[in-house]
Amino acid sequence: MALHRGRVILIVVIAVLAVSLWRMYLVELEKQQIAASYAKASRLVEQLQGEHKQLTDQLVNARQTVEGQAGRIGSLEQDLQNVDQQLKETLTELAALQREHDELRRNHATLTEQFDAVAAERQQLERKLSSLKELKLAIREVRRQMWNQRWVAWRARMEAQRQADVDRLASGNRGYLVRNGMSTVRASSQLQVHVLEPQPQ
Repeated sequence: MALHRGRVILIVVIAVLAVSLWRMYLVELEKQQIAASYAKASRLVEQLQGEHKQLTDQLVNARQTVEGQAGRIGSLEQDLQNVDQQLKETLTELAALQREHDELRRNHATLTEQFDAVAAERQQLERKLSSLKELKLAIREVRRQMWNQRWVAWRARMEAQRQADVDRLASGNRGYLVRNGMSTVRASSQLQVHVLEPQPQ
């Protein structure tokens, strides 16, 4: 029965380990995808920042050198506004990806702790179930301790009963109402009993 219970516990632990490993694999895969998206977004941000700087420089140069090209300046300003808007959107996406990445890291740490706890519990169960001889010796030792406790309790009860009997015997009158001319009955009113000597016939 104990061996069957041990096998069931071992199967449950293995199942929990398998689920934990699968979840860790999924989290790791998602983390890699988010890291790739994060890197791509970072590259896009760098590219957009470069374009922003380039357009800013072009705008400054255009304002300094070509005063009559108002349409070109307006187009450059519109491009700059578009790049600014795209940069803001990309930065917002990057912040969301960073939050998701942090959340996944926390989940990964939690799963790692759960996996370590399950692995430690599995090792402990394997150690307990590895030796039936040790298990039988432990059961025998528990039974011996229980028998010793029962024996000590029985001896204590017998000793208490014996002491109570001695106390009752010492405080009792042992069947005598009068002994050595004194009453053995403890009462609130003392009775005077006189024993007459038998008269010769």
